[in-house]
Amino acid sequence: MCTSCGAFTANSPLHDGRCLCNNCKSSVISTHSEISASLTYVKNLLVSVGFDFGTCNVDNIPIEIVSARRMAEIQNTSISTNNKGVTRTETQMRGTSKSDMKVVGHTHNIYMLSDQPRLEFLGTLAHELLHVWQNEHDIKLSPMRCEGLCNMGAYLVYSTDKSPIADFYIKNLKESRDAIYGDGFRYIFARYEDHGWRGIIQSVINNMI
Repeated sequence: MCTSCGAFTANSPLHDGRCLCNNCKSSVISTHSEISASLTYVKNLLVSVGFDFGTCNVDNIPIEIVSARRMAEIQNTSISTNNKGVTRTETQMRGTSKSDMKVVGHTHNIYMLSDQPRLEFLGTLAHELLHVWQNEHDIKLSPMRCEGLCNMGAYLVYSTDKSPIADFYIKNLKESRDAIYGDGFRYIFARYEDHGWRGIIQSVINNMI
């Protein structure tokens, strides 16, 4: 079965064991221009519902497509194709002493698992950009709430698409049994249904979620 959409396929597995049907394979994001267009699209979508990235120039964040093995090396974990993206942020501090140090900026790098079809890539990228958003605002959430909020970025992408595969991805988000990503998404999504995007954003910024 296709790892991305669940359709049956006779195609051979990829080098990391995943398998893509012809439809998914035809939309895989791989070129610099495709990555750039994806980044702009997702950034604009997140901004449209109220996410403010401040002084961060999102369009200039380096995005590198990597293998599952390289992704595991970056995260210092075992190889898993479930790890579709990771964000690394370095914080720049300035001051004359430890007690005087202040945050003056951040540098972000996003790594994306190779061979992701366009919609899956966009959803993964939205998830990672909400890690960037949290880091830019020095927001410290519990792992469950952090990843749940990031999965809401993926939900935004999929809910905007209005296609059967988007419905499939949303179903996976809602039914995930993962104690961090699944429970976290359901926790944040319940608050989204009550208060909308602006309500979630203000609750996170005010440390009330």
